Amino acid sequence: MQELFDQLKEYLNMDTEISFEEFDAYYKKVLDFLNDKWTTLNEEDSMNMLFILDNLKSNSDDRAKRRGKETKKYQKISKRTEIWAAAIINRLREFGLNDEEISKRYEAIYEAV
Repeated sequence: MQELFDQLKEYLNMDTEISFEEFDAYYKKVLDFLNDKWTTLNEEDSMNMLFILDNLKSNSDDRAKRRGKETKKYQKISKRTEIWAAAIINRLREFGLNDEEISKRYEAIYEAV
């Protein structure tokens, strides 16, 4: 989990955009992790995963607007990350967090990155 989070921070601090191939490989690593371990994530890791998913979704949305050969692939990534983000939000609610607390903690992660 920490490796995925650190990799995202590295991407966010880059001056250039990664290729579709690298974007897709990272996305697939995130999905593989979620498929195997999402129910074992603690509260902090769930918040970090929400941050990862939100960034994947917003970046795939942005790239899909460019109308290139990967447009449909980016749209698919966006939809799948949105579904996973909803599942993670529900998990955070199970931990006892309300939407305002989730939002505040998300902003804290954003500010720290």
